[in-house]
Amino acid sequence: MSSEMLTPRPDTGPERLALPIHRTNPIEIPEIFGRLREEQPVCPVSMVTGDPALLVTRHDDLKRVLTDRVFSRAAVCGEYAPRSQAVRPSPDSIMNMDPPRHTRIRKFAAQAFTPARIAALTPEIESIVDDILVAMAAADGPVDLNEMFSRPLPLRIISHMLGVPFEDWPLFTEWTETIMTIASTAEEIAAAYVALRSYFVKLVSDKRADPGDDFLSVLAAQSDAEGTLTETELVSLGTFLLVAGHETSATVLTAGVLNLLRHPDQLAALKADPELWTAATEEISRLGIPGVSPFPRIATEDVSMHGVDIPRGTAMVVNYETALRDPRIYENPEAFDIRRHQPSQVWFGHGPHFCLGAPVARLEVRIGLRALFDRFPGLRMVEPVDDLQWKNNAALGGFERFLVTW
Repeated sequence: MSSEMLTPRPDTGPERLALPIHRTNPIEIPEIFGRLREEQPVCPVSMVTGDPALLVTRHDDLKRVLTDRVFSRAAVCGEYAPRSQAVRPSPDSIMNMDPPRHTRIRKFAAQAFTPARIAALTPEIESIVDDILVAMAAADGPVDLNEMFSRPLPLRIISHMLGVPFEDWPLFTEWTETIMTIASTAEEIAAAYVALRSYFVKLVSDKRADPGDDFLSVLAAQSDAEGTLTETELVSLGTFLLVAGHETSATVLTAGVLNLLRHPDQLAALKADPELWTAATEEISRLGIPGVSPFPRIATEDVSMHGVDIPRGTAMVVNYETALRDPRIYENPEAFDIRRHQPSQVWFGHGPHFCLGAPVARLEVRIGLRALFDRFPGLRMVEPVDDLQWKNNAALGGFERFLVTW
């Protein structure tokens, strides 16, 4: 479909709500989002770039936007498409593809997350968790949980899976934060993308020369043998898996610690019955996933939703936090309940772009948090909850710091 066909029509509608909405309370989503879900479920907004979009806040509407082929990810790469970031998205990133191209590359990437690979990965996750907790204990608190636990855990795991040297993590952190920070300029984002891509170009070359049993080595060898991926697709897939493989998990892990510390009865129940960790992982994820998705979709046809006309070329953004607290789906949705029956599990996405790494993310929460509270039974926050600071300029949110001691 040509970019001309998807050129947005002039924005002559009502005044738009400007995103992002900053939190006045660090542990509560902005009140206006809840009101929109009930009163204006399809709301005109302007993204951080100033480009217009429509925001959906209800659970079933989120599922529709994520699954209906009318709403395209590939179209965000069009020259005139509304953008959520200062730079135009790359059409070679798996996140910016539609079927059938997306299906081909996703099928290839899914080999990293087969049940057999996940089973083989579990002992390594346990070992990584143990190493991190030993280092944390040696730091003799108070420590920033983000820096000592929540960020290094998923980053070390995805680095192990891909065969990326973990000692390079300061580089990844810097590049990722630049890319995922709303306030970054186009020049800063472009430079971070170039640096990250250049790193992976060299890494793939090194894997070809000296392959290991990591996924990037296997990916490169198999792609070379079968001609499955272009070089650009291969490098883009590696960079995507690295960035996506740790950013959201870091936010969810810290949020999970906060919820368990604020509900000591449920933490005690987990210690008494570890079988509860499976259900607890789902509830921790439900309430830990950050809010407005940084990945809009573009309407490729004129459609409507809740009586609102959606012209082709319109950007659609979804709010996970409001959808995962939608009272139409969840009973007492604001409550943290590790025994909750989950009628829906869209925190890892839905449809073609459902998170490939969901099985790994679940292990990170279940194994990581259980070991954390076993090692530090007296774990507690240093600062009052009201003193926490939310990262309002980060696309995926999270706390600026989260000091703990034991």
